[in-house]
Amino acid sequence: MERIYSRQWYLVVQRILTPAGGFVGFSLLDVLAVVGLVGLGYWWWRELRRRDPRRRGRGVALARLTLRTGAAVAVLYLVFLALWGLNYRRLPLADKLDYDPARISPTALASLASESVDRLNALHAPAAAEPWPSLEALPDRFGSAFERVQRRLGASRTALAGRPKTTLLTAYFRRAGIDGMLSPFTLEVLVNGTVLPFERPFLVAHEWSHLAGYANESEASFVGVLTCLAGDVQSRYSAWLFLSQQLVRHLPADARDRVWAELDDGPREDLRAIAARVREAVPLVRRGASRVYDGYLRANRVAAGIASYGLVVDLLLGTDGTPTWRELAGPVDTPSVVPPSAPRR
Repeated sequence: MERIYSRQWYLVVQRILTPAGGFVGFSLLDVLAVVGLVGLGYWWWRELRRRDPRRRGRGVALARLTLRTGAAVAVLYLVFLALWGLNYRRLPLADKLDYDPARISPTALASLASESVDRLNALHAPAAAEPWPSLEALPDRFGSAFERVQRRLGASRTALAGRPKTTLLTAYFRRAGIDGMLSPFTLEVLVNGTVLPFERPFLVAHEWSHLAGYANESEASFVGVLTCLAGDVQSRYSAWLFLSQQLVRHLPADARDRVWAELDDGPREDLRAIAARVREAVPLVRRGASRVYDGYLRANRVAAGIASYGLVVDLLLGTDGTPTWRELAGPVDTPSVVPPSAPRR
């Protein structure tokens, strides 16, 4: 699966579908969803309308339509597997890195959490010195970093960075607390239009990592972090905004307070703005969306389900001290980009 599908077949398809979708400014998934739902509704209406209720033909027609719809869904699932879904069966990223679970400890966690605050303090001023890029500008801003990171992780054939797009699903995304997604049928990146500008670089890098075949959420976050760290000052700041929240939430309450106390006003206000945006989610909708996605992940062999998002901390700590991401991060007080070293095999 790793050698033939994820590293060959899938990337050939991705390098066709993603650029094709980039020629239009709207979401192709939106179009397919609307056409599919309208077509399905019309098909059911036409078939049931043709039946004479006095001959009791509608019950038979309903059963037949249900079976045919189930068959169509099964075919759609096979298309999903062929276009993207089989990436869930690839080798875990930890097996391809210099990963050692013995490196994971409370001390290492506290140290990296404290470092994340230092980096936010150092990067905030240069990141805020210029306007944040639009979604359309992100591929040009650090798409090349995405390619370098893929090669650093051993890829001989790389995925292309896709053009991020907003979607008709933004209203649902906002209420469900969803920031973005990768369309597995059109291989395009869809973004919640309410995501804040300083969140966008990491969010897009995370979804690009899915485009590269990293289906597991923690792996996509890890590759997204590497991509941002290999980019410019603003993308690096965006990555550390994400990481600081992931790291500090695992600390005991007293340690969490000590780390946050070192945060400067600039990044503190950015984190407050993110928290305010997240609070716009409707709890009932968010819980329902979380349960559905948790079931989806478990059905695709992600045993941790939605909790796999937080496992990026394990990947970071388990590879800490190795060239996997440390060389990209650079010194705390130096916001410039550190050139990537040769790919790890």
